[in-house]
Amino acid sequence: YFGRGVPQNYTKALDWYKKAASQDLDIAQLNIGGLYENGYGVPQDYDKAFEWYQKAADQGNQQASNRIGRLVMNGKIDDKGIIIYSTQETGLTLGDIEEPL
Repeated sequence: YFGRGVPQNYTKALDWYKKAASQDLDIAQLNIGGLYENGYGVPQDYDKAFEWYQKAADQGNQQASNRIGRLVMNGKIDDKGIIIYSTQETGLTLGDIEEPL
């Protein structure tokens, strides 16, 4: 992914992340979501990003939950039926957060 010691190659990074994700490694699932969200080595696809983030979030990965929330708040994905869990007690729901004017 970063190209440390080798040329940077997002396509190869995706292959390695998929191998790790197939073993339910949440950080690999999170990273695949990031590749799709940003269009690194793959066509940018917010729905695929969400799918991968959801896999990681289902395993308790808070960063993945945060990224899902960001996709929703930025209008990148339809938020119908999406539940976002947090490990921090905030007392807020997505409905409580308003967009700036």
